[in-house]
Amino acid sequence: MAFVLVTPAAELPIALEDARIQCQIDDDITDEDALIDSFIGAATDYCERYIGRPLITQEQQYLGFFSPNIELKPNLISVEAVQYYSESGDIKDLASTEYYTDTASPIGRLCLLERAPKVRFNHPQPVTINFICGYGSAADVPEGIKQCIRLLVGHWMRNRELGGAISGELSETAQALLNPYRLVTL
Repeated sequence: MAFVLVTPAAELPIALEDARIQCQIDDDITDEDALIDSFIGAATDYCERYIGRPLITQEQQYLGFFSPNIELKPNLISVEAVQYYSESGDIKDLASTEYYTDTASPIGRLCLLERAPKVRFNHPQPVTINFICGYGSAADVPEGIKQCIRLLVGHWMRNRELGGAISGELSETAQALLNPYRLVTL
């Protein structure tokens, strides 16, 4: 099983202006805006990986096999298409009446309502599911996650060299802000 990003998020959880305020950079100083944007992206990646959830709406693709309950991603919004390689090698669509999209569970799932169609036996990933996941827009991302992104950006602006790794205190603060949103699997 693999997940592939099809359409990335159209925006970041916090705006450049918000990060500039956090870093206490005057409005007329813009020569580091590209660096700040890269820090926002890196902090967003850090937060998404730590909590195990996509933040902003994006399209992803599942590549794998049929099972009665296929776990997709947290913050699942919808399943857009389900395709598979049939026994004869043709690509076929699975009708939306043949599965249920579970968006209420902590990890979104596609639940087959009928027996899984037979797939090409020698294909390494015969099933493709395109789905939409994320909290929504930047306005929908919880404030605790946004605050963690701000803190990380500010820290990285002040500590630009390798010696400026996340300090223990900042790490504890980041964890405290992110833990309520962290998906813990057993």
